[in-house]
Amino acid sequence: MKEYKELNYWHYWTRRDFLKKTGVWAGAGLIQPVLSLIGEGKSIAAAYPEEVLSIEKYTKGRVKPGMTISKDNADLVKELCPEGLYAELTRGAQIQIAATTTRADAVVPPYWVEATLRNKGQAVLDKKGQLWTKDGKPWIGGDPFPEPKSGVEGVWNSIFNFRRYDDVRSIAWELDVDSNGTVVRKGASFFTRIQAVGRVAVAPKPIIPQYKDELYRTILSVVEPFDSYGLAITTTNKYDATLLPDTDLYIPTLRRTRRVPSTQRFEPPRPYAAYFASDFDVHNDPLLTWSWNLVARKPMLDASPANTGARAEGATKNSFIFPFTDDKFPRSTWELRPDVLIVEGIPHIEGAPYSKKRVYVDAIYNRAQCADTWDKAGKLWKWFVFFFGRTGVRDKTVTDHEVVDLTGISFADLQKDYHTNVWQLNKIGNVDFRVNAGFKIDDWATPSAMLRNARR
Repeated sequence: MKEYKELNYWHYWTRRDFLKKTGVWAGAGLIQPVLSLIGEGKSIAAAYPEEVLSIEKYTKGRVKPGMTISKDNADLVKELCPEGLYAELTRGAQIQIAATTTRADAVVPPYWVEATLRNKGQAVLDKKGQLWTKDGKPWIGGDPFPEPKSGVEGVWNSIFNFRRYDDVRSIAWELDVDSNGTVVRKGASFFTRIQAVGRVAVAPKPIIPQYKDELYRTILSVVEPFDSYGLAITTTNKYDATLLPDTDLYIPTLRRTRRVPSTQRFEPPRPYAAYFASDFDVHNDPLLTWSWNLVARKPMLDASPANTGARAEGATKNSFIFPFTDDKFPRSTWELRPDVLIVEGIPHIEGAPYSKKRVYVDAIYNRAQCADTWDKAGKLWKWFVFFFGRTGVRDKTVTDHEVVDLTGISFADLQKDYHTNVWQLNKIGNVDFRVNAGFKIDDWATPSAMLRNARR
């Protein structure tokens, strides 16, 4: 009983405790405002007590950077874990603990941070919860609510532009792994996303006028397996967050495009897949088709920028960087984040199989990297995590900096014990990973563009 009390003490070291112990500041920061430190280009460390910037101090020496957490000692971090991560650890996953990252731009481009600071105070929500600027226009870029005070604000920060680039072309390699640890399907695809509003790097800015009623468009082109080669899917996400997207398919055997219902977003896209279309970017449904409630705010474990994935040279399957491997549980690195918003969502889309989703929004990065979901019976069902890290690619559109972007994804169906693990690559064949490349919707993400670019 003593051990239980000691472990659960961590859970109660909350923001309220910080304020009682450290003084009067009651904004986003605890000792002083986080945003002012970011604006001065400083570390966020001065905003938080040492206890939440050091996992060793926070756990009174029980957990230290460099330590490996597995099923043998998972209880040491249970109170710091999303439920899905703890479940994975008890089943055989292993993670390594890293020191807390204190740079605000560690997983966010520096120009996005600058846009957040520049546009602070310009965002408002209407009665429905729809995001606008104060003059009634679509949002102009950066995190709309850099000091979020509600669940809706926290989720808007995360999903408005999940990758933080005006356009991005990703190359993905994925493996589906069954409960026995056997790879049952392999796939490769190209994914291009073009932001229509809130653009901060590539002209036209901040909006593409002819697409002002849209948030973004995506085009997914399947390369492998061969039975799906050439299939393309274009999704048009509306700016009005109460409306479901439009979805168009290009079907190679028909050499035609077809509009398909977006309500089928809660079905696996192929056999063995452990995810739905609804699960991408942690939350891929229009924001206002769910209701959101901020249920807690506390320090938690979250994925570290050390997870560079398949882009890392010389990595082995034992490297804690989400290395490319056919193992069910690729190893990864996690760290204590000092301020995490725990936001619960309830879906209102007809046919949604979830009873709720719990999203973990880092209050410094203003992005959620992971989420838990529960089925209609209230049983924990799925867990997914999106890893961000260095890519080795440079972006010179606004500032000359190394691109920090999505490096991998792990989707886990905890009830079936199936996994889909996805790695982001810098090149396949003659197609390369790019950000802010000036991709145009009319060239890539329309039915006519799909026909022009299709496999013949």
